[in-house]
Amino acid sequence: MGTATISSVWETIAFAEIAPKDDAGRPILSKAFSDGDLKLVSNTVARACDAKDGVKDGLIFNSKECQFDPAELTCKGNKTDACLSAKQVAVLKKVFAGPKNSRGEALYSDWPYDTGIAAPGWRALKLGTSETATPNSADVTLMFSGLKGFFFTPPDPQFDPMKFNFDTDPARLNDTSVLQDSLLTFLSTFSARGSKLMLIHGMSDPFFSAYDTARYYERVVRDNGGLDKTMPWVRYFEVPGMNHCGGGPALEDFDSLTALVEWTEKGEAPEHMVAKGKSFPGLSRPVCAYPSFPHYRGSGSQDDAANFDCK
Repeated sequence: MGTATISSVWETIAFAEIAPKDDAGRPILSKAFSDGDLKLVSNTVARACDAKDGVKDGLIFNSKECQFDPAELTCKGNKTDACLSAKQVAVLKKVFAGPKNSRGEALYSDWPYDTGIAAPGWRALKLGTSETATPNSADVTLMFSGLKGFFFTPPDPQFDPMKFNFDTDPARLNDTSVLQDSLLTFLSTFSARGSKLMLIHGMSDPFFSAYDTARYYERVVRDNGGLDKTMPWVRYFEVPGMNHCGGGPALEDFDSLTALVEWTEKGEAPEHMVAKGKSFPGLSRPVCAYPSFPHYRGSGSQDDAANFDCK
């Protein structure tokens, strides 16, 4: 969580730089992007990447092949609902690239472009809904206070996160980052006693990047003998469109607890979990163990998870 807090500060500063100002010259954070702007990005990402998994259904399962550049949405003239201003495009690219210091070194992960950027959960965390210069985004109300009161060692209640120095201030989070961040990969004692680990992450999670979790999982695989040796006790599942632990245009309804119990007690490793969601009535898909994703078999209803294989 420590390095993710740095990302929260990075994002808020970037959004505030282009947000409209009130009469006193203070940025109104929520208005850096309108709901229509975010929906435009979501729809364009879907057009670019939805069919990469072989089926056009509003869900981006083949995220590794998703290539999207917000620059294609840049207005050629005045700002309209059908385009983004040059400043909006620049900030979007800066935010999704993740925080960096002046030497260009990453301080946290980059982020996947996904359809859930237009969901209320994404806005609530990144931008908020406040109509005034007093922001109510979770990045500000939660992460800023966490930065000053917990992640900094020692705490610094009077610190202004909007003046965060990305060269010198990250070192102030080192002590808590060791405790909070996902760094440990040598899990031989955990695996030797028969324990099982499931990692599940929404691709549109605005709090923690799914790319960060994927890279952690890949390090666990690397440091524990490869996929053949790690799949029996640790698996990772990506959920397209899902925000932080739920919400978004996603198939977010799946039974991970039963999957974990049956894996632990019966040795039945979950190749996938069948998922549904209120955003896609009548549709189901297998949420596959990474790095596989659903492939349509070529016959039967494309709405039915039973007609897809994880490959």
